Amino acid sequence: MQKFILLLLVYSFCTSCNVYKSLRFGGIPSQADYKHFPQRIVSNESPVFNFFEANKDYELSEKIGVINRDLNSTNISLDSFATIHKTNALLIIRNDTILYENYSKGFNETSVFSSFSMVKPFISTLIGIAIDEGKIKSENDFMVTYLPEFRAKLGWEKITIKNLLQHTSGIKFSDGFLNPISDNAEFYWGNNVRAELMDLKLECLPNVKFKYSSANTLLLGLIIEKVTGGTISKNLENKIWKPLGMEATATWSLDRNDNKAIEKAFCCLQARAIDFAKFGRLYLNNGNWNGHQIISKQWVYNSTHSDAAGNNKHFYNNNWGIGPLKYGSYFAVGLYGQYLYVYPEKNIIIVRFGNTDTSYHPNYWQNIFLQIIDQM
Repeated sequence: MQKFILLLLVYSFCTSCNVYKSLRFGGIPSQADYKHFPQRIVSNESPVFNFFEANKDYELSEKIGVINRDLNSTNISLDSFATIHKTNALLIIRNDTILYENYSKGFNETSVFSSFSMVKPFISTLIGIAIDEGKIKSENDFMVTYLPEFRAKLGWEKITIKNLLQHTSGIKFSDGFLNPISDNAEFYWGNNVRAELMDLKLECLPNVKFKYSSANTLLLGLIIEKVTGGTISKNLENKIWKPLGMEATATWSLDRNDNKAIEKAFCCLQARAIDFAKFGRLYLNNGNWNGHQIISKQWVYNSTHSDAAGNNKHFYNNNWGIGPLKYGSYFAVGLYGQYLYVYPEKNIIIVRFGNTDTSYHPNYWQNIFLQIIDQM
């Protein structure tokens, strides 16, 4: 009887903290998780923007050799490298022309890919657009100006929107996706993001240190809701998805299925790989989309260049990774080596999605992309 009661208590605890849900659906995040979450639709509309198809076969799959993770190996072909690293999609675009497109078995150009942290620059961009439109006065505004419900939390009145953008807010947050009881897992698997955000505490004052945290991006999502009077998905649809002529509708995963639902704004935007590339093209063209300024040129510049103010990291700004500085390159990065990599010097965009290859540091992938670019 005592053993039964103990098991019941463990089950109750696990259910309440979403460990049960994490274990039920495989323990760690995967490309298929979005099927278990409620969704909001992000609609596209005509005319659709299409990248050019190459007028010849550049044979990049065989001509480009990449040094594999095995230090004793010789160069292997790009196709082989993609396979070894369990790559679901790999696109290389130069001068608006698709030069290379590779999908693993079970995926193709119409497949939907679930982004993880690679989506964070979308949120930052929506904040920038709201500033352009005067809905937010400045990134230096205090967060509580737009989210007064956080005023009662000691020290939170000192957090600025810029602190959230740069991950210098001082909010205490455990970011281990692979730990089922981390804050990040709670936000990913949980069904009450608003309440969970209210439960967070500060570990230090703002501007003291950089600490990457999905909580910062979720709070930016709340601000977008507040200043636009609608959902994050609708704002993305109106300001980015439709104006950029996305090829297909997208979906954004929600924490629950009622009127308190909110997007998992730190992840979980599902779309075609080619449509993620279009977001890279927007930044490659300094925020201008075929003559229409979607986001200010200054915002794009600030987001893709270092700003070490307030103890921010020089290699990360407004949710964009930065580097190497010599080439002005920048990237959005997510779990399993998800990448939207932009290399302005050669007008190149690279999109990469994977599902299970977790063991490589972002510096590894940057090195790989530079190897590829140097041979183009």
